[in-house]
Amino acid sequence: MGTSPKRTRFMQLLMLPLHTDRPKLLAVIGLFLLVAVSDPGISSDSIDRVVAVVNQDIITESELRHEVMQTQRELRAKGQPIPPIAGLKVNLLESMIVHLIQIQRAEFLNITVADEMVMGVVNNIAQNNQLSLTQLQIEIERDGLSFGEYIEDIRDQIAIRRLVDQEVARQITVTDQEIDEFLIQYPDTISKRPTELDLSHILIAVPADATEEDIASRENRTRVIQDEISGGLAFSDAAMLYSDSPDGAEGGRLGWRLNADLPTQFVKAVSELEVGMVSSVIRSPRGFHIVQLLNRRGGEENLVEQSRVRHIVLVPNVVSGEAQIRVRLERIRQRILAGAPFSEMATLHSQDQQSRVKGGDLGWLSPGDSDGEFEKVASELAVGEVSTVFQTGAGFHLVQLDARRTRNMSGRIKRSQARQQVRTRKVNEKYEEWLGELRDIAYIEYRVALDDL
Repeated sequence: MGTSPKRTRFMQLLMLPLHTDRPKLLAVIGLFLLVAVSDPGISSDSIDRVVAVVNQDIITESELRHEVMQTQRELRAKGQPIPPIAGLKVNLLESMIVHLIQIQRAEFLNITVADEMVMGVVNNIAQNNQLSLTQLQIEIERDGLSFGEYIEDIRDQIAIRRLVDQEVARQITVTDQEIDEFLIQYPDTISKRPTELDLSHILIAVPADATEEDIASRENRTRVIQDEISGGLAFSDAAMLYSDSPDGAEGGRLGWRLNADLPTQFVKAVSELEVGMVSSVIRSPRGFHIVQLLNRRGGEENLVEQSRVRHIVLVPNVVSGEAQIRVRLERIRQRILAGAPFSEMATLHSQDQQSRVKGGDLGWLSPGDSDGEFEKVASELAVGEVSTVFQTGAGFHLVQLDARRTRNMSGRIKRSQARQQVRTRKVNEKYEEWLGELRDIAYIEYRVALDDL
């Protein structure tokens, strides 16, 4: 959220109260231009026309021109048509005004983004594109944007995201009634994962030229094996002893397969089975089979790995800045590593009022229940391990992983997806309303007619 030297020079002249009368403001600008023209160190080409004044800040013609060129480059790279230049300028100027208003609001609320968080996001972008940081910088600058500008753009995006979260998203609630109504109105909008089955099988092969007597004998042999399994013989042991399939030596394990990739007879045979159960005898062109259902996922059933975590969170304020908070949390971490119970440290120090009374316990968390960075850190911990200090939009954290488990969360996931869709719609509606109010109270003055841009 930095300011260019040229912008700073204009801002020093424009830092007048919003009630300053227009003639006085124009006089100051006129005086500056007179001085600029009479200054032999300033060429006429260096005088940058002010396109719009936005509260205490300005947007210059060169900045608008830069945005236009950047947008045109991006559209060409994507093979998309470039709109008429006049309309593009008007739309981009409005976007720049809205962006600037939000950045100003974030600065007013002292929303800051540490360098470590910005570079963490930049590093993630590089890794996701399988690039080193140097290679990412080369790609960015090849597109006509300096790497410094790119980093500051990332900082602005994070700041605006925090601003919207603080002023809009946190005010949104979704009731159970709204979820019920959504599921009734849009029953097919909740995505279902393809059904997968984890199976083991035993094959008693039947040659193509087998006689009826031979076929009956092999079927009877299959049923005897099924009885042995029912009597306590492990399915994997039975597969190694009797199966004619090459995977018999590995206990008959087929592994995870999509329903669509399995023989129809197998899918039908296990459709009513509980995990661990064994099918009846199945006839196929290859012979006779027995199938064991080891696990099932997808479809209406969603097996989710949950994490039981505790955390300690501290939030920077005017008294304790980010550096002090980091040092304080690191000291707490060292005490925990030295043997102090995490739960006691959470009760004593955490600023999360709801979890601190439970020793920082957040309960069982499913994917998507927590902030992306929080979830990423927790997912990389071993049971009992304490994280290093890290930052999210809520503050600075320490996390301890207490346990992991796998649960069928189909019902909860369905409602969770519905809740997220309802929430997203309400946040978007509220955001547009909030942004309109923010724009209405802002001082915005166009210095150039939109037709002359």
